[in-house]
Amino acid sequence: MFYGLTITDVRRLIYEVAKINNIKVPDKWHDTKLAGIEYLYNLRKRDNRLSLRTPEGCSLSRATSFNRHNVGVFFSNLENVMSRHTVVGNGTRVLNLDETNTMTVQKCAKVLAAKGQRQVSKVTSAERGTLTTTCYIVSALGNALPPVILFPRVHFKQHMIADAPTGTLGLATPSGWMNAELFVQTIQHFIAHSNSSKENPSLLIYDNHESHICIEALNLAKENGVTILTVPPHSTGKLQPLDVGIFGPFKSAYNKAVDSWMLRNPGKTFSIYEVAGCVREAHMKAMTPGNIPLQQRYFN
Repeated sequence: MFYGLTITDVRRLIYEVAKINNIKVPDKWHDTKLAGIEYLYNLRKRDNRLSLRTPEGCSLSRATSFNRHNVGVFFSNLENVMSRHTVVGNGTRVLNLDETNTMTVQKCAKVLAAKGQRQVSKVTSAERGTLTTTCYIVSALGNALPPVILFPRVHFKQHMIADAPTGTLGLATPSGWMNAELFVQTIQHFIAHSNSSKENPSLLIYDNHESHICIEALNLAKENGVTILTVPPHSTGKLQPLDVGIFGPFKSAYNKAVDSWMLRNPGKTFSIYEVAGCVREAHMKAMTPGNIPLQQRYFN
């Protein structure tokens, strides 16, 4: 698992199997200690289950942390929380929080070009974009709360979220990343929009990043009937609904919105002050019950 075979590895394996079983092979195979490339191509044609894929990099810690034991503990804790609170148990008060980057430079989509053209380009605002962070909270019923947008500035100005979805909370931090102080304000935003209280409890699931587990935020959640459940380290891509089924469509819609802005404003630079408007467009297209992986009991 996580250790695939390259074309050269497969050719070497085929040769070794043939040699062990005394199968006659071309002399060239003995010279290179590899099966011929034509043999491998023909093998792939005969067996259409085989395909050549480019793997995504996966760190050792991520590969080893996502295992049966850790996932089992997470779902055991989830069951315990649901059994304690009837309202939470039926899935109506289960929510997931996660952040994603919304850059000022879009990821370019594929375009049609003449065959043989060596370089195909598309205009972006800069070589490297400026980071803004967008935090979303979605419920197991398929609803999305107004987002939180973090701008890479020392001070937040209200005009930064002029075109954002209604109810959006705007915050500022020099790095553009979430930190413990801003996460407290994010929890306050969540409590206000989810109407959480001790009489109306809720379950909030998110990763255990250091900014998410500060004492002030945890105490605030406890005082307002919010139970916090964190997913195992390095497992967010498999266990968090936002990562599994929502941020993909959201980022695609966001990139299209930035592309559209660039076409409408030739010669202008897309800055952090236009991010909120594109987040709104992506929000309307992606934050829908059809994309949110709805399963009221387990949420993913």
